[in-house]
Amino acid sequence: MPNDFPHLGGRHRSVYRSTRRHLFGRRHDLGSFASSPPGLARGRHTHSARRRWPKRVLVGVASLVVLALVLLAADAAYVYVKLGDIQRETVSTLVPAKAGQPLDVLLVGSDSRQCDSAAQSAAFGSATTVTGQRSDTLLVARFLTDGQVELLSIPRDLWVPIWGTHGSAKINSAFNGGPAPLVKTIETDLGIPINHVVMTNFCGFPGMVNALGGIYMDFRYPVTDRYTGLYVTHLGCQLVDGTEALQIVRSRHLYYYAGGHWHYDGMSDFSRIKRQQAFFHALLDRLHSVVPDVFRLNSFVDAAVHDFAVDSTFSPSEMLALAWHYHALGVSDLHTSTLPVSEAVIDGQDALLPIPEDKAVVAAFLSGNVRSFTAALGRPSNPVLTSSSVVNPNALSEPWNPQPCNP
Repeated sequence: MPNDFPHLGGRHRSVYRSTRRHLFGRRHDLGSFASSPPGLARGRHTHSARRRWPKRVLVGVASLVVLALVLLAADAAYVYVKLGDIQRETVSTLVPAKAGQPLDVLLVGSDSRQCDSAAQSAAFGSATTVTGQRSDTLLVARFLTDGQVELLSIPRDLWVPIWGTHGSAKINSAFNGGPAPLVKTIETDLGIPINHVVMTNFCGFPGMVNALGGIYMDFRYPVTDRYTGLYVTHLGCQLVDGTEALQIVRSRHLYYYAGGHWHYDGMSDFSRIKRQQAFFHALLDRLHSVVPDVFRLNSFVDAAVHDFAVDSTFSPSEMLALAWHYHALGVSDLHTSTLPVSEAVIDGQDALLPIPEDKAVVAAFLSGNVRSFTAALGRPSNPVLTSSSVVNPNALSEPWNPQPCNP
């Protein structure tokens, strides 16, 4: 660590530089400024960065993946009762699951501010100050019959026809009408059948992580994000508590320190998705390490179910059966990928458009082969995905992002 490492907490000695090309073709060169935090540059990016930052979070856990490990040691009767306490919502657009076939579960992270405690409302905002809800994070978890699980991330700014309306918009806006329009939009536009839905907000996220005693992540670069409060200068494999984990998975304006300067990550939601996927693997690692501790796992279940909702057809008995089938799930069995997209500006909004290759990505996902298929995208032999307007998140190399580790 250099001796002149700049302090980010005050209003002096702060010099931030960015040499990375920003998403949508913008170059984020901050130069020097004394009072503005990273992420607030002048010019067009200023307008984008100053848009309401809705303190969002990803799907706090890929819940069924987590429950598969929880049930390995926790008292089944106790867990069954707790699963019955999860809020349930009727979703009329689901495709019935078929016996002996893969199960597709939509995991929705909402930016709803329906928090229970005054402390949560003070930290995240209340339902009266931030109205409505949008799907901030969208993942489809496909539970394969061979014991593997694939997670396909859908960028929230994907511009598609919204089911039940007469126009197109960002896919996350479909959730403002509840889970049914969102499910049908994904089924219609992307061709992915959805059997069940799991929804969560971020109010209880820190408690879930803390119930496990935190998670371990490796930081190879100092990182910060003024919007989420993230500020890590200690490098190496370290214990991350619930608050810091929340800051990591919410971060969309991340800076990393290298070569004596702060550099802007510049890839916004794409980089955030990568950090969210790293979190899933770190969480799975941690669950393996605490499986023998029944009391800690029961505490985790208590924290997790409180801020979850599922569709009304997802019964506790089906959850238990699914969890038992995947109770041996390991990190090497969890595969993550993201839809590649093309950049666009529509009605003055930065948006992402589906590309023709997405159909092949979805087909590979439904066949259980998406991890090898998306790895091939973006190679020089593919002229479409080497276009400057196309972003293939699966090919991004960002060594400054924290990674799961074992102490």
